[in-house]
Amino acid sequence: MRSITKLSLVVTCLVLTGTALQAQTNNASITATASVQTPINVVGAQQLSFGNVFPGVNKTVAATDLTNAGRFDVTGQASTPVTLSFTLPATLSSGGNTMPIVSFTGEYALVATQVGGFLFAPAAGANPTLSGTGALFVWVGAQVQPATNQVAGVYTASITMTVVY
Repeated sequence: MRSITKLSLVVTCLVLTGTALQAQTNNASITATASVQTPINVVGAQQLSFGNVFPGVNKTVAATDLTNAGRFDVTGQASTPVTLSFTLPATLSSGGNTMPIVSFTGEYALVATQVGGFLFAPAAGANPTLSGTGALFVWVGAQVQPATNQVAGVYTASITMTVVY
């Protein structure tokens, strides 16, 4: 009987030891999240208008000129930094005729009245932050330089502003 008891004891020890040597298992979870931001919307709200210009007489419109400066209105995620970049034309065209456009100036502000605005060089771009309601207003001015023999006509070109979060 002792041999059965000893055998039982050995088998019991092997079973217990085998159980104790089994791999330990543990796990954890994390949550995946994403915050969808308000898309950026840019509107060309007002054209840059030099009005009447005369041959040989340069004409400048300042970015601070609320009536004649070009204006872009931006809306997006509130209080979020953005990057402004511009494609600026070197000339205005009328048919096959051109007229230089130079000395671009810019101003951005959180309100359409330009109160608290910041001047910047459009060629260099800017890095403003949208207002607490997600708004930004950007004005562009420049100078045209008609030649003394500039041909009469309506001269145009596109100014493009790109806004990126």
